[in-house]
Amino acid sequence: MLPRSLVSLVLLCAVGCLSGCSEEQQNAVRQRRDNLDKIGQAYVEMYKTGASPKNSGELATWMAESDDAGTRGAARDSLVEGDVVVNWNGDLSATETLGSLVLAFEAGTLARGGYVVMADGKVKNMTLKEFQGSTMVPGIQQ
Repeated sequence: MLPRSLVSLVLLCAVGCLSGCSEEQQNAVRQRRDNLDKIGQAYVEMYKTGASPKNSGELATWMAESDDAGTRGAARDSLVEGDVVVNWNGDLSATETLGSLVLAFEAGTLARGGYVVMADGKVKNMTLKEFQGSTMVPGIQQ
């Protein structure tokens, strides 16, 4: 039989590991949400100048040249690496419906649901069923 102090030590280590993993997971979720938020902000900023982004290169360049470029690095990386899918060349002129239109989403959302950023800038979690029933930002008609 193991001494009580050894059992206590093992239990304490297990609890510490579990809480550390949980905090690490929470930080990863916060980073993913933050990336979507910053991509959405940059997209809207660029759109307001009269140029809706047409691809990841355009938006990544816009983000790199912005006043807060230093805080957008992780978001820019997730965009360029394909972790985030964006509805390019979107029409954001119908301001009253922006909250119901998906602007961008995590790549894994297509298979299992996940975080999305709406055209009004709000980041939310959608189930796969909610995502499949959602409306994407329409493209600008040329």
